[in-house]
Amino acid sequence: MRVSNYAIAAGATALLTASPALADVTPEQVWESFSGYLQSFGYAVSATETRSDDALALTDVAFTMTLPDDDGRVVVDFGEMTLEDQGDGTVRVILPADTQISVDAAAEGEDEIEMVIDYRTDALDMVVSGDPDAMLYAYSAASMTAALSKLVVEGETMPRDELRAEMTGTDLTGETQVVRADGMRRIDQTVSIGSLSYDIAGQDPDGDGAGSFIGSLSSLVSENQAQLPLDMQAADMPALLAAGMAMTARVTYGAGQSQFSFTEDGSTTSGSSASSSGSFDLAMSEEAVRYGVAAEGIAYEISGGEIPFPLSAEMDELALTIEAPISASEEPQDMALAMTLGGLTLSDMIWNIFDSGNVLPRDPATVAFDITGKVTPFVDLLDPAQMEALEDGERKPGELNALTLNNLTVEAAGAQLTGNGDFTFDNTDLESFDGMPKPTGAVDLRLAGANGLIDNLIAMGLVSDQDAMGARMMMSMFGVPGSDPDTLTSKIEINEQGQILANGQRIK
Repeated sequence: MRVSNYAIAAGATALLTASPALADVTPEQVWESFSGYLQSFGYAVSATETRSDDALALTDVAFTMTLPDDDGRVVVDFGEMTLEDQGDGTVRVILPADTQISVDAAAEGEDEIEMVIDYRTDALDMVVSGDPDAMLYAYSAASMTAALSKLVVEGETMPRDELRAEMTGTDLTGETQVVRADGMRRIDQTVSIGSLSYDIAGQDPDGDGAGSFIGSLSSLVSENQAQLPLDMQAADMPALLAAGMAMTARVTYGAGQSQFSFTEDGSTTSGSSASSSGSFDLAMSEEAVRYGVAAEGIAYEISGGEIPFPLSAEMDELALTIEAPISASEEPQDMALAMTLGGLTLSDMIWNIFDSGNVLPRDPATVAFDITGKVTPFVDLLDPAQMEALEDGERKPGELNALTLNNLTVEAAGAQLTGNGDFTFDNTDLESFDGMPKPTGAVDLRLAGANGLIDNLIAMGLVSDQDAMGARMMMSMFGVPGSDPDTLTSKIEINEQGQILANGQRIK
């Protein structure tokens, strides 16, 4: 089932968006803007309108989206809503406290699924201001809860005592501006949630298997910007991007924690995780997509099941960033890949499995790299026909043109490896390196503490003297002594002739 998460979220939350302005809006203008906004995301809007002196009453309000390839539909059923003219150029939106979101999916080759989500709000307040082409929505709520109330798979209803899923946000405030100009709809939204909690649990109706996952996050802030063509449907993503669609999203949060457990064959495994803060970033345009996730102050614990004793680990930082082009191009495009596992500390119980004598330094370990480069993409990643041709081997995905290693850091057990370098690639020469484009460039490496680590491994009995001698000879072939004790430096080059050199000495 392929559905845009952004489009579904728009249908469920688009009513919860705004901020102050100087001009006036009427209930009819608010309804026209809102319904047009949903239609741009692929929803069909239906409602019965009744006008009174100061309000527009809407009944039988429903928003329906047909899933791609006619694999089902999503229905957001508000039932009724009232748009009330407040006499000062603003409109108050009055919504029922309880609404429903229904999903019916029947993709070819997959189980038919029917799902109903109950959506509840407490003390929701929303006011729309501005003018017809620049509306601003301001809202707040004491709480909002989404709970799975029904799940039917292949005609069988899952009993409520065998499956639950619920998410609740409290102390919610936000504002969104929706502007129509130059054939585009621009959306700028900021939402703050005091705390977010979730509770998911299930049980195998045909066995003793069961699982649960509960947790919470604090101080969430979501900042989103998007622009969408006014007269195009969300289902045609390549066309939307070509017409100027672009979006960015950033979510940050404070302390978070979770607990999980699952039971299988009468054995229960349980654990917990916690972090002091984190973030999520997403950006998309016709040129590229960028994804980033990060967390700090992380701690994990797990025990039970097939794990013979409790295990725990902590990490100062975890981060991943990916950037890649998504549209075909005749010119090289930017790409990036970076990862950090920083300050990893294992419990003594884990260390003692392979180092019972406490020989190795147990300092926090770090693995990090940062790579940027240029690639020439030959396919549109969001075009199903082109991706099918790629899978069938009818087309090449693209070419690698250049890579830069901005940083490499590996620290563990008293040793450290660092490095950086640059390479370009000649895609017309696929012979020099056995089918790989010929690289040209160099990487500089520095290794510290390697001999000390080898001595410790010998003392532990994990490495023999003979193996250690071979390792030291290999290091001497590729490295030269550094200015500090127990350090080696190495410059590995690949020249225009395809020769590989280590510190100026040819090795291939």
